[in-house]
Amino acid sequence: MRVKIIFHAVIFLLFSSSQLLAQNHKLIYDQLRKPQDAVYHHVPLGLCEDYPEETTTLEIIRNDMEVLKRSGINLLRISFGWDSIEERKDEYNWLFWDDYVKMAVDEYGITLIPYICYTPQWNSTGDTSNFWNHTPKDYEEFGEFVGILVNRYKDRIKTWELWNEPDIKAYWSGTAEDLARIVKIGAEAVRKADSTAIVVCPGLAGHTEFTLALFKDYGISPYVDVVNLHNYFETWHPSPIEAIVPYVNDVANIIKQYGDNQSLWMAEVGYSTFRRNGYVSDWATAYYDYEHTPEFQAVQLIRTLALLLSTEKLAAIAWYEIKDLPPGDEVIGDVNNRHLGVTYVDYKPKPAEAALSFFNKLFAQKHRCIDTQVAIKRPNDSDSEVHSFENEDGSVIVVGWLRTKVSGKQSDDKSGNVKDTRKESIALTLPMKLAGKATLYDELGNAREFTSIERQAGSTTLKNVALVGGEIAIIKITK
Repeated sequence: MRVKIIFHAVIFLLFSSSQLLAQNHKLIYDQLRKPQDAVYHHVPLGLCEDYPEETTTLEIIRNDMEVLKRSGINLLRISFGWDSIEERKDEYNWLFWDDYVKMAVDEYGITLIPYICYTPQWNSTGDTSNFWNHTPKDYEEFGEFVGILVNRYKDRIKTWELWNEPDIKAYWSGTAEDLARIVKIGAEAVRKADSTAIVVCPGLAGHTEFTLALFKDYGISPYVDVVNLHNYFETWHPSPIEAIVPYVNDVANIIKQYGDNQSLWMAEVGYSTFRRNGYVSDWATAYYDYEHTPEFQAVQLIRTLALLLSTEKLAAIAWYEIKDLPPGDEVIGDVNNRHLGVTYVDYKPKPAEAALSFFNKLFAQKHRCIDTQVAIKRPNDSDSEVHSFENEDGSVIVVGWLRTKVSGKQSDDKSGNVKDTRKESIALTLPMKLAGKATLYDELGNAREFTSIERQAGSTTLKNVALVGGEIAIIKITK
């Protein structure tokens, strides 16, 4: 998360009971870990959101829930602020969260996957203005808070992530060893309060050496059930989005070598709609004129999700975030933080909202990646990226595009206004005969029939698949 959040009471209705009653909706916590022997697997898709004190109202929260409802999303990553709930030692303010959790779970059936942070001033080793991201004076106080929190909401919430992006100093002043210590204390508190809960290793901003240290050097594995990853390639990182695959695989290899088969999440990933000519951030630039526009954010969302599914390593994905931030909200970092939503501040949908909803429906059933079984004929020196998936019902989905960031192929033009005139035609031979209809979609789900098909006894060839710079081609062919 890239936003500094301080939670205080927003008075809606005060429960007379100190603990919420059990919810009645069917939640999806049982789907958030991937079975080791799964051939076909469905990856739940969610969103993320934060609630700054200055702008949080009942209307905003309900509008957020309505975005989830209309998008068909029932998974949401949020945060519980230790620094605001226990602003003073042993004094807890639950007014906001009692009502929030009740609305999200009971009214809207949302599966919440919260993380817990940051350090309250009374227990911080930092100064009065920069206390929240510092290590605590007394780590055991974190365990006490976690235990009380989990016990309060355990009938409605079954996953608990212990801190956020500790591999960057903006969110954790300590070392990996310090982080391992607080996670171990927090994990023991979670399991004491709710033995059925899932403990999540805090979402890492991308420094895999930090992950390696946690598992190899500081023995964190027995304490966590899931490892969360974050990614903002092409917004806060210069790497192309296609590099997200080796990133996931690197962490998966760490878990394989030093872990205990923990599931992986990518429960914070995003792409901003901010740019100033060619400037995006201190780490990323735009070359083509469509990059970091609302229209291309929708394309990038589909590309990112397809890449993540192709790894077959993830148990859940959550896109950051529901809505853009108001100009007055305090943020850590740069202006990109204000432009990551799938809607604008006023809840007017960006194209990315339609893309998210479409992708969620497209990949609604269990599937597997069949990239290694698909033969692709493409031009020499092709810029194409193609991934293929077989659904459990036998239908196949192919997602293809031309990579936007191609090393060695772009000029020195820094304007950010280069026109992308690239076009390629490719052919794919799938390793099964498919007799059904083929449909070509764009990133918004607009459909037309795809007819350039050659069917053989044991294979199906999709011919003349057109890939255009800045766009995406999605073909679904039924069995």
